[in-house]
Amino acid sequence: MSNGIRVARRRIVAAAPLLATGALALPRMVFAQNKQAIKFTLPWVAEGSTLFTYVAKAMGFWDKHGLDVDIARGSGSIAAAQALAERRFDFGLSTPSIAILQAIKGLPIVSLACCAYDATMGVCVMNDGPVKQPKDLEGRTIASVVSSGDHPFFAPFVEKTGIDPSKINRLQVDNKVRDRMLPEGKVDAITGFASSVMPGYVASGVKAHFMLYSAYGLVNYGTSLMTQPQRVVEEPDLCAAFTDGLLQGLKFALLDPAEAQKLFFKQVPEMAVLAQGREQARVGNGILTYTVARDIVRQNGLGYMAPEDYETMADMVMRYLAGPGAKRPDVSSLLTNRFIGALKLNEPEFAEAQKNAEEFRAYVT
Repeated sequence: MSNGIRVARRRIVAAAPLLATGALALPRMVFAQNKQAIKFTLPWVAEGSTLFTYVAKAMGFWDKHGLDVDIARGSGSIAAAQALAERRFDFGLSTPSIAILQAIKGLPIVSLACCAYDATMGVCVMNDGPVKQPKDLEGRTIASVVSSGDHPFFAPFVEKTGIDPSKINRLQVDNKVRDRMLPEGKVDAITGFASSVMPGYVASGVKAHFMLYSAYGLVNYGTSLMTQPQRVVEEPDLCAAFTDGLLQGLKFALLDPAEAQKLFFKQVPEMAVLAQGREQARVGNGILTYTVARDIVRQNGLGYMAPEDYETMADMVMRYLAGPGAKRPDVSSLLTNRFIGALKLNEPEFAEAQKNAEEFRAYVT
């Protein structure tokens, strides 16, 4: 990269707060030249919980920084983290617990911003079913997907709630089979991610809700922006620019979900033609809003990551995911808030985000 391009990017990044507020307006043609191609991966398919990434692209939040971002769909948080560590992508979304596990394996990636403060792992039950609290799971049948990222965290949930696991009948099934079994009455509960299960349930009229593990003291962040440690050192301006663009998209989706969904469907038209696609996207974004409109954002700005939360997550990963003899990584090297703090929600905006999340609380409490 030439020195000229580096200087241009520094100026763009420095102007980002002014651009965001409209205090500084630069001609769009300035950014049409010398765009840098960026490869970015989602953890999964295009869906409501990640529609803010498409908003960032559609609204030109990356474009204003001179970034031409290609959004690739993923095949799971583990695969996304591995691809990032191997530098097949410049940036990507994954979950901190998986990133910590990657570091244990010698493939570290670093988190630049949190985009969801709850992974929404938990146990899903029917609203009119027999399970009203965790202890009610005893004597019941639960369906789980062993390969799902939530599976290892059922054990700490059991410990936290005092459930006797020997009194639970657990079935190992495929994820598509699992989702059908609960409304069909073949099981009393399923485990999984509310952000993945509930959009389909709500769209099809299934009356269910999740008991989130986080409600019982298990700290586990959801989707976070990540890259390689080397990139943070060598290309900090690029990291700042990409992070700003992504968080601008997130803020837009929090405050104007209806317009955000329109932008999403223009970029992912196949979702718009699905019978339940629009409702699934709406619910997915609504649950995401619920996980973001938290006091940590109100106090520190969008994307902020609490170092003590990462230490807690590392403890959990070491106990339930890491193999025997695994060495605990230096957690402080796995996150940085260096690019966080400029983009905040003022009090009216924070209130609006919480209002937009209210409808979706019933699905995760």
